[in-house]
Amino acid sequence: MIRQAVKLTFATSILLMLLQSSPAQALNKLPDIGGNAFSTLTPEKEKQLGDVMMRQTRGQLPMIYDPLLDEYINALGNRLVARANDVKFPFKFYWVNNRQINAFATLGGNIASHTGTLAVADSESEFASVMAHEIAHVTQRHIARFVEAQNQRAPLTIASLLGAIVLATVNPEAGMAAMMASQGAAQQSAINFTRSNEQEADRIGMTILAEAGFDPNAVPQFFTKLSEQSRFVNQQLAFLQTHPLSQARVSDTRLRAQQFPTRFVPDSMDFTLSKARVLARYHHDTKDALTIFQRKLAEPGGNTRANRYGLAVALLDNKDYAAARAQIEPLLEQDPHNLYYLDVLTDVMIGQQQYQQALDLLQQEYLLRPNNQVVTLNYANVALKAGSHQLAIHLLRNLLYYKDDNILALDLLADAYKQKEEFARYYETRADLFYQLANYPKAIDDLNEALNHLPAEARLENRRLEAKKRQLQAEFDRLQRM
Repeated sequence: MIRQAVKLTFATSILLMLLQSSPAQALNKLPDIGGNAFSTLTPEKEKQLGDVMMRQTRGQLPMIYDPLLDEYINALGNRLVARANDVKFPFKFYWVNNRQINAFATLGGNIASHTGTLAVADSESEFASVMAHEIAHVTQRHIARFVEAQNQRAPLTIASLLGAIVLATVNPEAGMAAMMASQGAAQQSAINFTRSNEQEADRIGMTILAEAGFDPNAVPQFFTKLSEQSRFVNQQLAFLQTHPLSQARVSDTRLRAQQFPTRFVPDSMDFTLSKARVLARYHHDTKDALTIFQRKLAEPGGNTRANRYGLAVALLDNKDYAAARAQIEPLLEQDPHNLYYLDVLTDVMIGQQQYQQALDLLQQEYLLRPNNQVVTLNYANVALKAGSHQLAIHLLRNLLYYKDDNILALDLLADAYKQKEEFARYYETRADLFYQLANYPKAIDDLNEALNHLPAEARLENRRLEAKKRQLQAEFDRLQRM
């Protein structure tokens, strides 16, 4: 059960975000975007600024750090990106723990989906259509293009601009209107601009979807579903607030989909298991999830591997370890290396304090898939429970060599150092963690604590940490000057 959700209130003011920002590790160079240089917001600058914004977003939204879901959304997203044109930087995909249907893209190829979007998707093609749409927003540089156009009319300040962009990532209409209002323009112009972006993203996103092997008809199907759902609730669905949807737009996507060959695209096992995981762990209350999956299994045709897996997750979260094991072991016998099943069985073994059995199981998987984050994080977690701190440290440092922004790896590594009473490394790792959440003041404080715990003879380590602190302070100062 290696997962974590950071639950904080999302601030729409960039000034507040900058002053409350959080962590420190592989310090990225900030883009030179001072003054009114937005007319030349190059892809390189957009990527650098997007990375800073994503770290801030991590510290403000209830992000989910679940290695299984992370592997799924990034594999799916990059399958789509591989079929897109005008890709100027690597993409990263994230989850927000929110039951509402929504997804958003920020600058620089960072895309997030609400868990609610996967929960209501009736097919993998439907969920992929949402991701393809957001990828199109990025490849067409819609926010960057708007910024450049606005700056030609009147110079924008970095503070007012980023505040509006942050708002635009969650509510594009409000965000674009905020940028326009700051220049004394009309809100309707901002909405029209957003609708134009949506039409372009629909067209390009559908092409990406088809090229990646998914069903283009999923786009109008998903839109129709959203339109019907919004008729029976008091407030408009979050996705429709952030992605204005008219009947003309639905009809346009339906006609466009008819231009592609009809195809049947079966859902992947990873999709069905990821959806079951979201429903069992993030979408429903723990006790409700148990009842829901028991009912699903009792329905005609409901005895599926995904529903049995969902029930196993619900039983695990209700701490009924014996029943969870009875559900998951037959599934694992059918598919011995399935990471979804291994994750549940590992957590059952932890719950039953069978640490050595779990270590033996994960050691074999690690030999097959070294540095796979699902295997490595579970292996390191069990090692910590079993008191094998050095093994956990070795596993986590190897993983962070390849994925230095892995929040769970940093969190576990800090715990390992603390249990070993290596406090200088503990505080430095915490600083790295806070940097990844854009909490600069806390990261700097922890670097000072790390320096205080160094022995007097550790001169090289002292100089290294001092240099790291200066670099972090310089980045924070520059952000505040924006």
